[in-house]
Amino acid sequence: MDPRLDRLVEGLCANAPAGSHVLNLGARTTAYAGPVLNVDLELFPGVHVVGDGSRLPFRNGTFAVVLLRGVLEHVRSAESVMWEVERVLEPWGQVYIEVPFLQSFHASPDDYRRFTLPGLQRFLAGFDELEAGVQIGPFSSLAWVLQESLASLLAFGSPRRYRGWRALIGWSTFWLKYLDRWVAPGPFVANSASALYFLGRKRG
Repeated sequence: MDPRLDRLVEGLCANAPAGSHVLNLGARTTAYAGPVLNVDLELFPGVHVVGDGSRLPFRNGTFAVVLLRGVLEHVRSAESVMWEVERVLEPWGQVYIEVPFLQSFHASPDDYRRFTLPGLQRFLAGFDELEAGVQIGPFSSLAWVLQESLASLLAFGSPRRYRGWRALIGWSTFWLKYLDRWVAPGPFVANSASALYFLGRKRG
């Protein structure tokens, strides 16, 4: 994962304008310094409000920043969630989003979609793009696909064998993700990235 993006998110939280708040939607157990409100479907440690992203219990223009890190692939309607995000953002507020591109199925509690970089940019065309690109690189994609595909091949239909092979292959291929550090930044890296990000601003 690009450590610069973690610092970017921490900065968005810590540097929120005085008197404003940050919404961390789909927070699970994440925690950031600053005026951050953690919202999730379940009451994980640190969650302040249990709620549905498609029906947020907040007034219009409540938040200066909204974070969605690995959320949109798990919701039934990404469109409904983003309508709500735009509604609760104040004018010129910022939204930061991370989504998968080449990742295997992972239910939390469900898994519905993937995005290409152009697809993500088009989906979020209602916001002014500040930056967008690769969050997790292509060798992480390779490690995950190898883990899933080989475990599926060797399981012979047995869930127990699948889980065992998946753990073993995951342990033997985890090092591949560290090769992402050596991939030079460039537009073509998004062609095989594991995950992407978008930072945008709501129009006033």
